[in-house]
Amino acid sequence: MDGQSEILTELPVGYRFLPTDEELVTHYLMNKVLYKPLPAHVAQDINASQFYSKPPNNIVTFSSGEREWYFFIYLDADFLGENKAIRNVGDGIGFWKSSGQEKPICNSDGNVFALRFHFTYFSGTLSNAKKTHWKMDEYRLPTQCDTDHNFKGEGWVLGRLRRGMEYNSCF
Repeated sequence: MDGQSEILTELPVGYRFLPTDEELVTHYLMNKVLYKPLPAHVAQDINASQFYSKPPNNIVTFSSGEREWYFFIYLDADFLGENKAIRNVGDGIGFWKSSGQEKPICNSDGNVFALRFHFTYFSGTLSNAKKTHWKMDEYRLPTQCDTDHNFKGEGWVLGRLRRGMEYNSCF
């Protein structure tokens, strides 16, 4: 067992991984993009085309009453550079719809260091949509970071996928 896995098995009962937006970006997303070690293995790597081909309940593994999952989503050629307000899932299975504009995330000095897009999952088609309990925050680094750190083309974003409280956990 590697050191990171051992850390996660030695945590006290009831421990939950609840990072802030700033912690997710600075300790996970930035390290991922810059090929630096991650503090712990808490996010699965997945291509955007694979992620957006399935409804959220077919992407996550349910265990221990979890309500949040993290993914490093690689925005391949079909997604790179696009901040679509609606992302279709499969062939009419459903879609992710943004809840507004991309929001800047600022550090304590007031400088923007990341951007967050909030999505809600709807089942069905646009004309016959049903809002679900699934939510996702997608974090990305600003374009200026690409230039400053010379990793342009690294299409990684960090997704925090959540299921709402009204979800029936008995299945």
